[in-house]
Amino acid sequence: MCHCVPEHFLNKASLTLLCSALPCRIDSYYFCCATDKSTKQSVSQPVSQSAIMSQRRSRKEEEAVAVEEGQLTLDNGVGDVSGDEQQQQIMTPLSIDDQYRQECITAKKKHWRDSPFAAGLVEISWNDELSRAGTFGGMIASDIDPDSAGCMCCSSMICGLLGAGRVGNMAVFQQTQEWVEEVVDVDDVETNETTTRRYLRPKLVWLVGPYWPMLLCVTYPLIFGVSLATLVSSIPKCPLGVQLIWLALTVGLIYALAMTSFRDPGILYKYNEPPPQMENSWRWSDAAQSYRPRGAFYDPDCAVIVEGFDHT
Repeated sequence: MCHCVPEHFLNKASLTLLCSALPCRIDSYYFCCATDKSTKQSVSQPVSQSAIMSQRRSRKEEEAVAVEEGQLTLDNGVGDVSGDEQQQQIMTPLSIDDQYRQECITAKKKHWRDSPFAAGLVEISWNDELSRAGTFGGMIASDIDPDSAGCMCCSSMICGLLGAGRVGNMAVFQQTQEWVEEVVDVDDVETNETTTRRYLRPKLVWLVGPYWPMLLCVTYPLIFGVSLATLVSSIPKCPLGVQLIWLALTVGLIYALAMTSFRDPGILYKYNEPPPQMENSWRWSDAAQSYRPRGAFYDPDCAVIVEGFDHT
């Protein structure tokens, strides 16, 4: 079979592209071109299919190396491509901004996978969150829920200034380390002999949830305001016993709310594998990349898995 094409098509790139587009598969292709300028006659030259496939492989290897080094990126266009269309994807150079964004995304995903806590994919720090969104309008325009954009904007600005850490959407102000002993494997079920390992892991001490601005600007002002009004208007007229009971209840309320708001709510540590003999009761969470026990759920507002979760 002979496929005749004009002379200006016969360069290396066009030859390879034309061969890949041919619907038939034969042992060799023949292309007619004017090679003898003195006689102006066309001469047929065979090109083996193995040579063409070798050229394709070499070109793909060079492109793959360039992509890995960050010098090129695949421009897939709109929609999914497959088969021969994938071989014809356009290679475009990455700009400095694109390279920076790719490095940030890679670092964020690595931090997410290496985190000791079962948390969702968020920015590494509050300063990174502020750099990404910038302002309240930027938070609204981003992928953040508009209902929580205001609180997230406050967290990114104030928690970043205070140097708070971040676990999901929780702002961490203090954490320590603790020694834990974990069962790795059950050697003998009958005698209950197990293999354990002892290691250090972080322990959260003081932290606040994503809606801490509501706590400080609404909840606590209401409690203090009502308590102060009661103290001025009614408490002086009451007996001493009633005053002491009121004082104890008010202080207990404020303390209980503080311990609930500023302590660890039960954030689950990351489990890449379920504990031994618990494979059937634990479930995998894609959002946190971790196994979780029954009763533990992923909260999208806090972006963590909480054991015994009931509400945000």
